Amino acid sequence: MKKRLIALAALASAGAAMAQSNVTLYGRLDASIGTDKNHVTNVSNSQLFSGMLTTSRLGFRGTEDLGGGLKANFQLEAPLTVDNGNAAGLAFTRASWVGLSGGFGALRLGLTDSPYKDLFDLGNSHAVYDSAFSPYNVAYAGLANSIGRPANTVRYDTPNLGGFSSAVSYSFNEDSATTPQVGAFNVRYKGGPVDVGLAHQNQNNKNNADPATLDRDYTLLAASFDFGAARLSGSYQITDQSGAKDKEFTIGVSVPLGAFDVSAGYARGKSENAAGANNGKGTAFALGATYALSKRTRVYGGYLNGDVENAEGTTTTDRTLYSFGVRHDF
Repeated sequence: MKKRLIALAALASAGAAMAQSNVTLYGRLDASIGTDKNHVTNVSNSQLFSGMLTTSRLGFRGTEDLGGGLKANFQLEAPLTVDNGNAAGLAFTRASWVGLSGGFGALRLGLTDSPYKDLFDLGNSHAVYDSAFSPYNVAYAGLANSIGRPANTVRYDTPNLGGFSSAVSYSFNEDSATTPQVGAFNVRYKGGPVDVGLAHQNQNNKNNADPATLDRDYTLLAASFDFGAARLSGSYQITDQSGAKDKEFTIGVSVPLGAFDVSAGYARGKSENAAGANNGKGTAFALGATYALSKRTRVYGGYLNGDVENAEGTTTTDRTLYSFGVRHDF
């Protein structure tokens, strides 16, 4: 009897420990067949792509209940390329952070998404699924886009208060001549069908002598609306580099039709020099559709077309991309 009681106590203790702490292995495999063509150079590549709908990945995440509402959290996520099996030595370049969460909000330390990226992704969420087909990939052709996952980051997220939340982060350059200091914040409201927010990010490259990576400021207004029969998203972004500016916007729609989901998007970007004169522009549109074979597996097709002109009106980029593939989550 005593042996049975001891065994039951051990099982109960193990069960309680498992309930307080858990680690999840997860991943995504995305492969497709298609063509990427540059009409300016007349170069066309037909190939097997990896990660066109979303990046293929392998990751680990976990939480430990520390009691009193406090939790320890972590995430490690590495990109994969399904076409050749390359995992880049399982370098966790998509996420590598540890932190705490509770009634005070959440704190992360490491490599993690910038608060600015949160809203950039929101604005493109229904513009052909914020994928390789999203039109901003061609139309935003002036100043470089913001750094989405800066290293050496400290990030704090406030609790959700009646639908309102905020996040702020700071990323150290650690005396590097090539890595900028990055500061970012967002304020956001999410309630019912509405998700809207404002974000700002500064990238300070004062220790970098490369003129292509001067200090930049990014400001973004983004929103998403779910009407049931259709989901809309859009954003307007201003990028400022020493007086030169990019003004860019995107809009997208997704329509669920049973197991199908159909999406379309449009984006436009215009660049101005420090004097306010035209420095080039880009436009692009895209179409896509997915079909859910199950909760974890879907087939898809996507099409992207866009072009970029310089200040003289000469077309410098004229790109067409399409592919058909399958994505599986586990």
